Amino acid sequence: MATLERSVTPQRKPLPGDQLHVIGHGPAVLLEAVLSGSDIAAYKVRYPDGTQDSVAPDQALICEKKDRSASRMSQGSGCDSQGLGQDRSERNDRAEPLMQRGVSGSSQPPLSASPRGPRQLEYLGRAFDDERRSIATPSATFSLVATMVGGGVLSLPFAMSQCGLVLGTGCLMLSAVGSAWTLSMLVDCARATGRDSFELVGHAAYGEFSRKGTIALVFIICWLTKIAYFVLLTDLMVPVAELCVPALQSLTPAAVRRVVVCVAAVLLSPMCFKSSLSSLRFMCFASVGSVIVVGCVVGLRAIENFGIGHQIQVQMPNHTNRVVEVSPSYNLWPADWAKALYVFPTFGVSFLCHFNALPTHQELARPTRSRMRRVILVTLTLTSLIYLFVSVCGYLFAGCYTCGNVLLNFSSDDSLITVARAALSLVLMLNFPLICQPCRNALFRLLNGAGCLKAAEPPHQESQQDSSGSFSMEIVATSDPQLALSPESREPSREPPREPREPREPAVGLTRSRTPPASPPQAQAQVHVYLRQDTRGGRGQPSGPDTNAVQVFDTFLPKEEAMQQGALEPTKLQRIVMTTLLLGTSLLVSCVMRSIMVVWAVIGSTVSFLIAFILPAMFWYKVVGPTARPWRRHMALALVAFCTVMSCICFVLACLNLDEPPCPTKGLTAEA
Repeated sequence: MATLERSVTPQRKPLPGDQLHVIGHGPAVLLEAVLSGSDIAAYKVRYPDGTQDSVAPDQALICEKKDRSASRMSQGSGCDSQGLGQDRSERNDRAEPLMQRGVSGSSQPPLSASPRGPRQLEYLGRAFDDERRSIATPSATFSLVATMVGGGVLSLPFAMSQCGLVLGTGCLMLSAVGSAWTLSMLVDCARATGRDSFELVGHAAYGEFSRKGTIALVFIICWLTKIAYFVLLTDLMVPVAELCVPALQSLTPAAVRRVVVCVAAVLLSPMCFKSSLSSLRFMCFASVGSVIVVGCVVGLRAIENFGIGHQIQVQMPNHTNRVVEVSPSYNLWPADWAKALYVFPTFGVSFLCHFNALPTHQELARPTRSRMRRVILVTLTLTSLIYLFVSVCGYLFAGCYTCGNVLLNFSSDDSLITVARAALSLVLMLNFPLICQPCRNALFRLLNGAGCLKAAEPPHQESQQDSSGSFSMEIVATSDPQLALSPESREPSREPPREPREPREPAVGLTRSRTPPASPPQAQAQVHVYLRQDTRGGRGQPSGPDTNAVQVFDTFLPKEEAMQQGALEPTKLQRIVMTTLLLGTSLLVSCVMRSIMVVWAVIGSTVSFLIAFILPAMFWYKVVGPTARPWRRHMALALVAFCTVMSCICFVLACLNLDEPPCPTKGLTAEA
């Protein structure tokens, strides 16, 4: 056979720095090969936590980087056990069962070196057939859609008005494509490392500094989002409060806003002090529903007034309202390019769901690459359509006077708009504690890591405890990146475990479990290893009930402390003090903010660029990049460079527009 003739080509001996997978221990770096005569007696390896060990050759799966032209012409595996210095002809019978089981006459790409293990191996923190993987593709899609859409959609019409219909639509689509790309990057990193959270993927890429930096980003984005929520609640509740309590109209507009936001803070504060928010785990449904109601009402009013002059409401810088006449004229391109750059980050913020993508991947049933890719594509498509409809309709209704919160353009006596305001206000108030909890936890972890605070003794919990060593972050509604329930609040599936297929014959020298083990009940993170060809999915892959079970290649307990440490919890006193501090500071800052666009501009130009685009690309370049094609590595670096430049430009513009009024007032100030 041609395969055997080509397979006699000798390969180089293993060199220090080669990546390998140690059976039962996971990825490691080869330090040296210990020789006994001319044979390899053992490999001295270093694990990711820095510990060193000597392993027998038959327990090490070592890979080499291959020339791509030779790789396309060869068959079999580029990874072998029991030493790499031997001729392939002596080991062909061992390598063939590993990569060509059940494959006849097909060419399989060889395994190549990878920073976290062989390229053709995939690492899942939760077993492929784990009974807790009970979320179907539609449910996973809805979860991510609910993560994105929220109060931030009210600012997209303003962004569209400043960019024009053509450029605005292009920026929206560009942000969607970029988000889909970086979400796929995160999934690639997770499957190359066995990490199931944004924080731990960062730790796998750049170590402890990256993990702490991610925690700091969570704190910053949650705190800024709380400020945005207070501003949104004020904009939405003031017209409703004045209808319900006419006496408020005797106060100045600024005084009314302060009274309303303080009352809202008092009403929602009891929930913010709770340590568990499992009763609010279904708020994502209400969030999506309220956004759909708002979109339908705005669309209805836009259709009624399309092509004709009509009156709208504009809020002045002193928060008094004026009625202006709007003509049916619309811009296709920006009238002011500086303003277009100023609002550009708003589109990126609207697709921010990167903290929630990996927890969704962790709970997705049968998490093949094709299924997760389908979830991401459908999610971004549906969300883009919702955003495009609301932003275009809002701009068509209000024209050049579109406000940073489009509902400010509607009169307070519009009954449908009043219903939409009340519904969205209620949802935002119930979602607010879901932001407060991860914000408080992130602050506590930062202070605990700096030695300023001591953690409480963790209570004993069963298998519902997240074993990843990081607080899972789920953004529940938005464009505004709020975070939601941790895994403690989710009910585990009570379905019986799926029955696995009969395993195939393992390769010589490599051990495999007969059944896919479920994640252990104890608070230890176990990583499950699979062959990539078994978890790829898509066309040409077997389908049916038997495909739910995929054979486990190996399992191991990760050695890094970040993967094994339990979740840290503050004491009751610490929780009360930190919650009060966070509520008070965010409330005070919101009282001096005149426009919600100021908050979105700051979030979008800083942490949003980092979380949604820059960091995922950097993680991917470090973890997956060494084994990817050069043009993909270059594209990732180009994305990092472009987003870094745009972030700096947009941040400068955000600082220059900190006094941005709630609505455009060009030509109206002199008449005020």
